[in-house]
Formats: sequence, C-alpha cells, structure tokens
Amino acid sequence: MRPYTLKYPYERVPNLPSENYRYDPKAGIAYPGYKGRHILYLNKCTGCSLCDLTCQNIAEAITMVYGYDVSLQLDEKTHGEILKGNKKVSEPLDEILLSINNAQLVFRARKGVAHPLMAIYPELKSVRNDDGTILMRFNQEPLWEHRSDLLVSKYLSRSLTRLKLKGWRISKIVDKAPDAEVYSIENDSVNLKLIVEKRDFKLDQNKKSYFPQVDYGRCVFCGFCVDACPFYALEMSTDIELSTLTRQGLIYNPVALAAKGVTAPPPSSNPIDAIYGWIRARLK
Repeated sequence: MRPYTLKYPYERVPNLPSENYRYDPKAGIAYPGYKGRHILYLNKCTGCSLCDLTCQNIAEAITMVYGYDVSLQLDEKTHGEILKGNKKVSEPLDEILLSINNAQLVFRARKGVAHPLMAIYPELKSVRNDDGTILMRFNQEPLWEHRSDLLVSKYLSRSLTRLKLKGWRISKIVDKAPDAEVYSIENDSVNLKLIVEKRDFKLDQNKKSYFPQVDYGRCVFCGFCVDACPFYALEMSTDIELSTLTRQGLIYNPVALAAKGVTAPPPSSNPIDAIYGWIRARLK
C-alpha cells in the first residue's frame, strides 16, 4: 500500500470511533468507545472517591477536591474608604486580588465554549450581610483544592506575608479545615476578615460537594476510573486534543470535566500545510 499522510490538524483521521467509553457496573459490561478526555456528570457523582482510589496505584492523576470561595468581610466605613481610593486601607484588597489574578489559569475559548477552569470577576461583587458588614467575593467560579489550608498556602500565603511586612497583623481565628478558614487582618484603624469557605453545590446525592479532578499530564487513559464508578458518573469522550501551553492547563477541575466540547486542535505555524490540507480536503 502507498504511504498515506494526513496533514493534521487540517485533515482528520477517518473512521475513528464516535462513542464514549463507558462501563455498566451492574451488568459488568464495558461498552467500546474512544478513551479521550473524561466527562463527569455532576448530578450523578456522590464523592465516593473510588475513582481516586483506583488511580492511586496506576497514575495518581485523579484528586478529590472541593470548590472554595475567597471573600473579604469589612464594615461599611472601610468599604467607603476603599471606594474613595484610600490606598492604605485597600492594601489587603489589592494584595489578595493580585494573588487570585496570578493564580488564574490561562485558557482560551475553544469551539465557542470558554474553558471553565477559573474565572475572575471583572469587578468585585459586594454583598451586604444582615449585620451590616460588606462581603466582597474575589472569584466567580470556585477555586478547586483538596483542603482549605492548602488553598491558602497555594494562592494566598505570599499576599499575607507581604501584608505582614507592611505592618498588618494577621491571625487565624477560625480553623475548620477542610471546609473553611477565617483570618483576621487588622492594623490600628482597620479590621478585616479574609474568609475561605467551601461552596455548597446543593446536590442531594453529594452533600459534601466533593468531586474528582484529573491531571492529564499524569493520566494514562486506561479507563479504570470509569470501571470503578458505581454511579455512572464518569465516561471517556472522543476529545483527544488536550494540548496546552502551560502545565497547569492540563489539570481539569470538575466544572471543566462536566463541560462538553472544550477541546480544539493545536495551532500550526506552517501556512503551507494549512493551504495543502485545505486543497486536499476539497479534492476528495
């Protein structure tokens, strides 16, 4: 046979299976399909961790995580000073916002769907509590991590250290890891609270709001996690184009796994291949 070369990504490999790989634990039957990116059904996942346990001795690609919200609680007077542009009062707000923005993963809109890893509010949203205090939330999509203290260490520790060097007094006043942590940030005239708390997704079958996260830099696409799930919450899709420019971009949190059709072919810097593939596709 003559060698046949496809100009990927401008030409597609024919006759690839279009079905997702899935497993029926009750019947003990695995349905044939392509083992690409996982699809997570949030309304079926119970947070049982069987997929994580199965993967531990294979690739350690799955981690069970919670979704967290990071907020700053302040009184109305302090909130007014921040709106007026008082730089001294707004130092904690600026430092924490800088950390959250640095933690934001770089993603692109793929096939018209934004890759929902982490989205920062273009403007901070303020909510007035019943006691008159103001709550300013830093993130729109939840920040995903295994424990609240790990999230603080990973995203916020540098900001807290810089605030201490600027003369702010910081202490942990609530420690309910992995669910929540509260820090007091104060100086002689201002008293703020940094609140890291777990988001409740209000799913009856998963009251802990505990979901798997997949690192595709480690995943070997064996499908054992799908086999281990007794609640039909995991499948493997036909999405195989997972290339990214950052190592962190290979980590898909539960919201990203629940989205469908977020992958896209990698870009090519060779316009000749693009033209050649376009011509061949129309001559067929």
